[in-house]
Amino acid sequence: MTQALEQRLGTPLRPALEGQEARVFLGNGYVVKVYGPHEVHLPRLEAANLARAGLSDWLVGVWSPETLSGYAALVLRRFSGRPFEPGRFDGRALARLAGFLLRLHRLPEPGRTSAEPVRRRLARFRESLADVPAALEAIARLEPRLHLLDGVPHAFVHHDLWAGNVLLAEGGAVLVVDWSRAGPGDPARDLAILTTGSLSLLPRERCLHALTRIARRYPDPLALWRRVALWVPLTFLHDLHWFREKEPEGFEEALADKLPRIEWTLHGFPRTPW
Repeated sequence: MTQALEQRLGTPLRPALEGQEARVFLGNGYVVKVYGPHEVHLPRLEAANLARAGLSDWLVGVWSPETLSGYAALVLRRFSGRPFEPGRFDGRALARLAGFLLRLHRLPEPGRTSAEPVRRRLARFRESLADVPAALEAIARLEPRLHLLDGVPHAFVHHDLWAGNVLLAEGGAVLVVDWSRAGPGDPARDLAILTTGSLSLLPRERCLHALTRIARRYPDPLALWRRVALWVPLTFLHDLHWFREKEPEGFEEALADKLPRIEWTLHGFPRTPW
């Protein structure tokens, strides 16, 4: 399969990393994401989402299972950036990321949000974290505010803005990658995942400054901010639930990291930052 890719691209490929959905290869200006036989639909889905997000210039092509012995591949132009890290995230990168997200979240999608799935999720969190009093207290404080998540018009959102998917390059260039999960949702949840997965790597004041700069450009920024302030601790609770269920050996370390963050977002997150 790799040989067929190399022949078609005219360049050797080397493994880059194992992604959550795909194996990733690099070669002579290309990034190639290879999907197994049970996920051959994902390259076309991601290509469509890239186009919807205005990023089709990065797309080279989609190769079908018929040409790759049952596998499928998404071929992209390679971006010179690296995953989000504080030393590269300057004012230029912030301005470009803010502009991109605002344009993305202006793209309408059918329907409106419902808080009911979040209520069901909190019920699962209450069961899995029953021996963590601070988590139970957080759940009790969040539940009365869930009505804020009802009836928000859907926008096109990324759904996975953690540091590995927000690439930064010299000169403030930014590229958001991995669009296989994109679809309808609440922009506030996208900004919350950006906060917990990327911006929280910054010192707290810089994190808040960056989030404020992004959020204040949205229509009805106060309503958006209130939902972000709800989604951020919900996302941290989800992380704790995930570790308890999927990677229990890392749960104690996750508690030490996430509980202070949950406490801060519940008690120290500004109600109106501007």
